[in-house]
Amino acid sequence: MLRQVIHRGLKASFYWLGLFVSRHPVFFLTVPAVLTIIFGSTVLSRFKPETDLEILVAPTHSLAKIERSLANSLFPIDQSKHKLYSDLHTPGRYGRLILLAKSGGNILELAEQVLQVHKKVLDMRVNYKGFNYTFAHLCVLSHRDKRCLLDDIITIFEDIRLAVLSNSTFSKVPVSYPNTTLKDGRVSFIGHQLGGVAVSANSRDQQVKFARAIQITYYLRNLGPVVQDIIAEKWESEFCKLVHQLATDSEELQIQSLTSFSLWRDFHKTGVLAKSEVLVSLVLVLLAATISSSMRDCLRGKPFLGLLGVLTICIANVTAAGIFFISDGKFNSTLLGIPFFAMGKCGFVHGYCGDCM
Repeated sequence: MLRQVIHRGLKASFYWLGLFVSRHPVFFLTVPAVLTIIFGSTVLSRFKPETDLEILVAPTHSLAKIERSLANSLFPIDQSKHKLYSDLHTPGRYGRLILLAKSGGNILELAEQVLQVHKKVLDMRVNYKGFNYTFAHLCVLSHRDKRCLLDDIITIFEDIRLAVLSNSTFSKVPVSYPNTTLKDGRVSFIGHQLGGVAVSANSRDQQVKFARAIQITYYLRNLGPVVQDIIAEKWESEFCKLVHQLATDSEELQIQSLTSFSLWRDFHKTGVLAKSEVLVSLVLVLLAATISSSMRDCLRGKPFLGLLGVLTICIANVTAAGIFFISDGKFNSTLLGIPFFAMGKCGFVHGYCGDCM
């Protein structure tokens, strides 16, 4: 009974809709075309990718964002990183450098090469509106002496270099793991800055005799004006280019980089990589629409009607995208599948309503 009522309702609705469209052909040919052109042009002029990946997985009122904001206010990086390395909250904008000794070598024996790479990062310049900015202009300042905040492993490697220059060996510089005592008497945690560590067997304070890798993080200020964030983003981009060049030229070090936008960059690359799949899927949809609308009887077969149906859905998707961007929506690659869901849904409704007719 219910099925019959639904059939009759849909049949009557589509009958009157078709009758109304047939009586106003000029309106339904011109108005949709004009709207598609207007909203389609906004797709090109107001296209903006979504840069905050958290929006894709967490709502604006999520407890995770509230707790992170609280952590940022109570435990700022310049005061907490010397005490405890924690992933309680993201460090904002940063560039991370990972250097690995090739052929299984000891990274402690390559202090000079490591510091040369470090110096090139510090000297790297970013041009913005005629001004050159270096890491010193963008770095997080230490709460203690208002100098750029750098990892303590840099100080240790500078001591190792001085020891080598004075005809000594790196073993003369005491480096314990994971906590080590610096020259100024401070105890620093370096468990996250040295990798592949082997300690001396007979050492009470776990003296390091071998390490495969070192990790250096360059923290950038992110609690400033929008211009500063733009410059910091350009610095991260130039940082990745520099590291790629250094990795190509270096014969003793394997060098990798990681920045705050690395995940965002890789996520949005899926849209570029999916171009071929999207085109192939569109061709298959067109082929399926043509075959499903064809019959042995040439009079009853309507292949062009199937193609027109796919074209109508594409026009509707362009219009919907224009409305989406006008309402301050931002693009992310997960939206690429929506047109195909719309085509599948429309095909289902078309087949269902075709039965009704």
